[in-house]
Amino acid sequence: MTLKNLARSVHARLPAGPLRNFLSALAYRCFYRSALADCAWRNGRFEVRTVDGTFVVSEREFDPAPLVEDFAGIEFRPDMVALDVGANIGAVACWMARRIGPPGRVVVFEPDPDNLAVLRRNLALNGVSNVTVVARGAWDRPGELEFHAGGGYTSSFCRTSYVRARPERYRVVRVPVTTIDAEAAVLGLPRVDLIKMDIEGGEGPALRGAAGTLRRWRPVVIVESHVVDGRPTVGDIVDALRDAGYDCIDVRPDRETSVVTARRPVV
Repeated sequence: MTLKNLARSVHARLPAGPLRNFLSALAYRCFYRSALADCAWRNGRFEVRTVDGTFVVSEREFDPAPLVEDFAGIEFRPDMVALDVGANIGAVACWMARRIGPPGRVVVFEPDPDNLAVLRRNLALNGVSNVTVVARGAWDRPGELEFHAGGGYTSSFCRTSYVRARPERYRVVRVPVTTIDAEAAVLGLPRVDLIKMDIEGGEGPALRGAAGTLRRWRPVVIVESHVVDGRPTVGDIVDALRDAGYDCIDVRPDRETSVVTARRPVV
């Protein structure tokens, strides 16, 4: 077992509260010290500052790994439009919003009602004004779907490995879904430059519902894969991106959550 996996195992056994938050921040500073200038639990909130000076606070703990791993090599411009699909509690969205700044824009999709409540408070806590909240899940068609709500990182439309392992952590509710293409039209987005997606198994349908957006604007796409009913979704992600015309696709392997990054295709 690696040191990081050991830390995760210990973290999972600690009761929620200030001690766990303090130790989590300490562990994150250790594991991501090359990318984090600071990471701490202070005054009842989680505070992260990346080495570029971007500062984010959250009323609930969040793992800064996406900030220091998934966005490596991504150029953030002041006028860009980014989508955070599966925004959870909004910490990554706040970080992107500050990196981009006005007049740029971040559009977040989050269907879990408990996460949405924290997300809205975190947006206010960080004082970001260039974030638009879509309180729906991203899918390949509009409507309603059953959703395993848990108020955490692993809430899902699908029976992922997390849902199958601990079903008592979730309650099944019905939530609205939409497509990325439809929301881009409703919001009148001038373009989409970046899509970050972490939606616990629904990646294939969500990307198919973004086919028009992908073909029209050719954004950089960063997608975390998952395992649904024992089957990894990474193949579905790669297929959907290839169907949309992407020919520069990189897969960063992981036992359960490989990250797929697709760059602008050569034209």
